[in-house]
Amino acid sequence: MLPQPSHFATSVTRLGLRSDDILVVYDTPEAGMYFSPRVAWVCRHFGHTDVHVLNNFPHYVKNGYPVSEGQPTLPPAEESYPEREPPVPDDVITFEELHVLLSTDKNQRQYQILDARPAGQFSGEGTGPHISGHMPFALNVPFSSVLGLDKTMLPAGRLREVFRGFGVQEDKPVVLSCNSGVTATVLELALRVGGYDMKKRVYDGSWSEWRERARDRLVVAS
Repeated sequence: MLPQPSHFATSVTRLGLRSDDILVVYDTPEAGMYFSPRVAWVCRHFGHTDVHVLNNFPHYVKNGYPVSEGQPTLPPAEESYPEREPPVPDDVITFEELHVLLSTDKNQRQYQILDARPAGQFSGEGTGPHISGHMPFALNVPFSSVLGLDKTMLPAGRLREVFRGFGVQEDKPVVLSCNSGVTATVLELALRVGGYDMKKRVYDGSWSEWRERARDRLVVAS
């Protein structure tokens, strides 16, 4: 879940970051691209505009770009990072708002819900610690479908082919969900890279919250 604005500001100040820094976010070699879109999205949410996701660190190393080892140290920030509370956050949606949306026939047709979880979890056929199923009217776009075998983000043209194949419409805003709000931001980034300019809102509580709080009629499971 998103931190409080004060916690975000304090944390990035301790890292030595300034509000005008250019940020490049990347994952561990094993992850490829998993958590970095979430970090970048959180930074943008709190007003840091110049933030980028590296596509990706293993690809960077493979191409011979410089790397270093050890724990990096940054000079202390000269001033505290500004605490920003988005006045009307239009990049997130709460459980309450989404519940109303899915309870009203008219609203259901105005939004697309994209679920980034694996197909087995979405369909209800999956096994493991995650409870399977999905929200009504949701489209399953597994986050792995927007990544190549090397876990780099696909190029824009290929991303558009992928989204069209899953039935995503360019003229409708989207709500993005997953298990806990992480891989939903991979889809958010993929939509950006693909040139989609519709409103994109991340349901931060995602399936973990929805399955616990929604009425049974708003949970689809096989």
